[in-house]
Amino acid sequence: MKTKENSWSLRRRLTVRVLTLVLGGWLATIAISAWVLDHEMNEMFDEELRALVETTVLFLDTSRASVVARNIGVATNDGERVLRIVPMAVLGTGREPPAPWPGLAGDGFHATGDWRILRATAEGAVIEAAHAFSWRREEMLEAASAFFVLALPLAGLLLWGIRSATAETMAPVTALARSVAARRPDDLSPVAATDLPRELRPLSGAFDSYLTRIGAARTAERDFIANAAHELRTPLAAIRARMELSGDPDAAATVPMIDALTRRVERLLQLSRLEAGVGIGGGPADVVQVLRLLIADMRTDDRQAIRFDDSDLESLAVAADPDALAILLRNILENAVEHGSGTVALRLSGDGTLTVENPTTTTDLSTTRFEKGEGSAGLGLGLSIIAALARAIGATLDKEIGEGRVRLTLRLPLAA
Repeated sequence: MKTKENSWSLRRRLTVRVLTLVLGGWLATIAISAWVLDHEMNEMFDEELRALVETTVLFLDTSRASVVARNIGVATNDGERVLRIVPMAVLGTGREPPAPWPGLAGDGFHATGDWRILRATAEGAVIEAAHAFSWRREEMLEAASAFFVLALPLAGLLLWGIRSATAETMAPVTALARSVAARRPDDLSPVAATDLPRELRPLSGAFDSYLTRIGAARTAERDFIANAAHELRTPLAAIRARMELSGDPDAAATVPMIDALTRRVERLLQLSRLEAGVGIGGGPADVVQVLRLLIADMRTDDRQAIRFDDSDLESLAVAADPDALAILLRNILENAVEHGSGTVALRLSGDGTLTVENPTTTTDLSTTRFEKGEGSAGLGLGLSIIAALARAIGATLDKEIGEGRVRLTLRLPLAA
C-alpha cells in the first residue's frame, strides 16, 4: 500500500517557528502591558475620585449655602460615575438620595458590588464619589484595543520582514537544489561551493565525494563492458569463421547457433551499457539515415522483407544519441523480424513518430526482463532493452497486439 510522502519546507518551518516565537513574545508583552495599564489606570481613577472629593469639600467649605442632599452625575440606575452628598442630619432618616451601593461604614475607599467608592466626612456632610467597575473595565479595554490596533501594522511589517529574511537566507539552498536538478546524467563535476554558507559546505563536500564514487563505479563498469565486448565477440567471431571454413556438415549447422549466441551476447552488453548510462547523449541524430543503414544491413540476411515508408523525408533530426538510437531501432527491427511471420512495415512521419507493424503469432508483448512470450526462442531481453532505451532518450513507446498483428509506435523527440 502506497503512503503519501511527508514533504515539508525548511523555509516554511523556519518562518513559522520564528514568527511563532516573535508573536508569542509580542502577545506576552501585550498581556503584561495590559495588566500594568489596568493597574495604572485604576490608580489614576482613584486619584480622580480623591480629587473630586477634595474639590467638593473645598466647595462646601467656601459656600455659604446649606448642604443639600443630592446625587451629581448620571442616573444611578445606569450610571457609571456618581457624586453623592448627604448632610449628617439627613443620614438614617430615609430622606437621603438613593445610592446603587449599600450603606458604608467609615471613610476611605470601598469596593462593593460593581462600584469603587471613596467616602469622606467633612463640613457636616458625607461625600461619596464612585466609579462603576464596568465603566473602568470598558475604558481599560478601549485603551488596550487602541494599543493592539496600532501594533497590527508592526505585526504585518514583522511578518514581511521575516519572510524576506528567510527567503534571502534560504536562497543558497534553492540555488544548490536547482543546480543539482539541472545537471545531465553524465555530469559528475564537483558542485561549486564558492557562494555556499558555512552550514551547507559539508553537504556540498559529501555530494562531491558521492559523485566521485559514482564516477569510479561508472568507469569500472565502462571498462568491464569494453573488456567483455572484446573477450566475447572476438572468440565467437573466430569460432564462426572456422565453422564456415570447415567442410563438416555438423560444423556448418552450428553457425546459426553461434550467430544466435552472438546476438544474445550483444544484447546483454547493450543492456549493461544502458544501465551504466554509457552513450546516452542528447544527439542530434538523423533517424532516416539510421533506419536506411539498419535496413540495408538486415536485408543481407535471409529474412522476410522490410518495407520502409519514409513519407518522402530526406532527413529528420531527433534529440537522441546516434549510437543509442541505432541500438534501439535495431532491437525493434530484429524483434519484428524474429517474432513476426510476414513483411515488416515501417512508417516514419515528420513529427518523429515511427510505426512498426507486421503479422505475428505472438499473443503477449512483455517488457519485463527475461520474460518471454509463448513460442519465443530468445532470452526475453529485446523488448526490455527497447523500453529502457526509449525512456533513456526521452521517447514514448506504445504496443498494440490483436487479430494476428502487432504494432509498435515509437514517438521520438525532435531536435531543436
